[in-house]
Amino acid sequence: MKKIFLTILAAFSTMQLFSQVIEGSIVNAETNKPLAHVNVLVKNSAQGTVSDSGGLFLLSLPEKQNARLLISCVGFETQEVEVDRDENKRLSIQLRPASIQLNKSIVVTATGNERLSFQTPDAVSVITGQELKNNAPRSMAEALIGATGVWMQKTNHGGGSPFVRGLTGNQTLLLIDGIRLNNAIFRYGPNQYFNTIDVFSVDRVEVIRGKGSVMYGSDALGGVINVLTRTPQYTSGQSCFGSRGQLKYMNKGMEKSGLGEVLYETKNFAISGSANYKDFGDIYAGGSLNYERPSAYDENGFNLKAKARFSENWQITSALQYLRQNNVGRYDQVAQRGYLLYRYDPQIHRLAYVKVERYSENNWFRKVKLTLSNQLSDETRKKQKENSTIFTQESDLIKTNGILLECNSLIQKNWEAISGAEFYADKVESGKTTTDLATGSQTPSRGLYPDGSGMQNFGLFSQHSIKHKNLQLNFGGRFNTFQIRSSDNEFGEIKLKPNSLVGNISLQYFSSPTQQFIVSAHSAFRAPNINDISTFGSFDYGIEIPSSDLSPEKTFTVEGGYKKSAEQFSMAFTAFNTRLKDQIVRVESTYKGEEFIDGERVYKKANVAKSNIVGLEFESGFQLNRRLAIINNLTWLYGKDLENDEPMRRIPPLNGKLALQYSQAGIFGETELLFASPQDRLSSGDIDDHRIPEGGTPGWSILNFKTGYTWDKISVNVGLQNILNKAYRIHGSGVDGYGRSFWMSFQFKV
Repeated sequence: MKKIFLTILAAFSTMQLFSQVIEGSIVNAETNKPLAHVNVLVKNSAQGTVSDSGGLFLLSLPEKQNARLLISCVGFETQEVEVDRDENKRLSIQLRPASIQLNKSIVVTATGNERLSFQTPDAVSVITGQELKNNAPRSMAEALIGATGVWMQKTNHGGGSPFVRGLTGNQTLLLIDGIRLNNAIFRYGPNQYFNTIDVFSVDRVEVIRGKGSVMYGSDALGGVINVLTRTPQYTSGQSCFGSRGQLKYMNKGMEKSGLGEVLYETKNFAISGSANYKDFGDIYAGGSLNYERPSAYDENGFNLKAKARFSENWQITSALQYLRQNNVGRYDQVAQRGYLLYRYDPQIHRLAYVKVERYSENNWFRKVKLTLSNQLSDETRKKQKENSTIFTQESDLIKTNGILLECNSLIQKNWEAISGAEFYADKVESGKTTTDLATGSQTPSRGLYPDGSGMQNFGLFSQHSIKHKNLQLNFGGRFNTFQIRSSDNEFGEIKLKPNSLVGNISLQYFSSPTQQFIVSAHSAFRAPNINDISTFGSFDYGIEIPSSDLSPEKTFTVEGGYKKSAEQFSMAFTAFNTRLKDQIVRVESTYKGEEFIDGERVYKKANVAKSNIVGLEFESGFQLNRRLAIINNLTWLYGKDLENDEPMRRIPPLNGKLALQYSQAGIFGETELLFASPQDRLSSGDIDDHRIPEGGTPGWSILNFKTGYTWDKISVNVGLQNILNKAYRIHGSGVDGYGRSFWMSFQFKV
């Protein structure tokens, strides 16, 4: 096997592509110094490379046609360059540093193709690789704090549930490299699954606010968050080995973490492998709150990723991601709910996938991509009440297989489309064991879900974009069908076969090359899942029993927006109204004729609610001079439960960010103010929620400072959090925010 592997590796390393080869150089437009590790991609082909240490690159062009190069580098403005095959001159490219990334980042989630976010009709938030480096977030949940239109609730330190347009949990769709993370047991309300993605493996995060059901199916009521992981790159020159390392330390014992990665890159083959370990201590909260215990846990994992191209038309990418978290405590349950012990031990997520891409000169099949994926999510909960000898262990394991086929087409010169089909199949393994610690006796029983439950999801979609002069029309539709089943001795067999049809339409008017106005309307849906129809167990304020007759939740949204993208000033503004109907919510019920089980109120789920959410989202960036820039955003939401004539549950307060950034020749600095107003508009569910103080969550503002310096292949970043040591809590969270603390991150490349 070793000889076979080495033979294949050598073949990839020496493979020559039979097409015209061009060369070029890339420099910093301000310093005229060469730029290394710049990505150079030939659009609509498998061709791509990175510049070497001298800023040079070699690239093969597709035969029989001119080509457009997409040139991008972290911290610089992205460029598109058209190359005429009849011209043999060497390319000389200058990239301008970009302190303001707003509307200038590449996104793929919105349209399925690489586009500048300014060109899309959607409300988009992007966390770039440069921002991840500068902020050195502890987890994926903390990586999105301060992003426009995103509210990060943390029930516990090892969790983190993003709210997008007031919706979270199974009403917001999470993707990893375009593959669904949401599965059949995603819970209503906040959950911890977003935190089971290794933040060290992430290249960037794209958030599509309020839209995405046509492209990605169920659960995208609030929007779509796509986490794109790091990918090794092809080289222009000789084959090479490389490595990367990262260390991070936070005082008060709150973090010690590290990553090691090795790479092997050639002209037509690249592979990387990394391993990481993170030791997270208990939260040291602001004011006089001190340590919040138990909130500590540890995490370890590894990532493998490889890609190979067999010609200028074929490419294959494969990946394996694994992450395990141990002893993840629920501080809120121990501090407020009478538990001696309540923890997740372990939380595991594993994803393996293969993507095969074929590029063609046939306009109907310009790019065809087939993705095969396999996922495993394992969650074990361990509980014991105070003054009780009963120890309970619940385990839920879900296995997911997926197939996704996508086709990009150029129907006419100015008419692009992406169409496809997808299939996901989930299988649930669930169990519970109760142990009397006084006697040692153990009793196995039904888990939170019936063991062997399953869900299948099949969808067809097509999304189109037509340009005419300074107008662009975007429209699409999707049909989805599901088969959901669960069966147990107590509640019998439940089978559901819901269908859903959704669509979207938007119009962009480009009044100039740097600004546009947008109007759009779109529908979305969320199919009921195994968690909805078969849950039997406790939640924050009661006991839930199964529901046998549920249909999809639906939303309809209208919105208007404005985007501007200029050299010194960029901004985006969106106003929207979302109407929700057939919402699946908990209603009071009975179990065997009784309203209470062990003193807890009995609930079940039903399609009885309808609500309305109105919102405003604003963000801007202003370049004061070559070194200084002001970045800010503001999000306001107003949600109303129309059925009960009360506020919607968990609606975030007015919140935003104001930051002053400095950058020059490898030096970065930022002073950041994060803030939120009080939230005293509470639903009856909010009032019953132990995580929300009586009368609502107080407003807060915290001041942070970050700085960093990069020497060639070495970077050091440091930060001060909550400089004024304010005590604060993000609305709906079960833990408080960090107090005054210090962190340092060290990165190197070889």
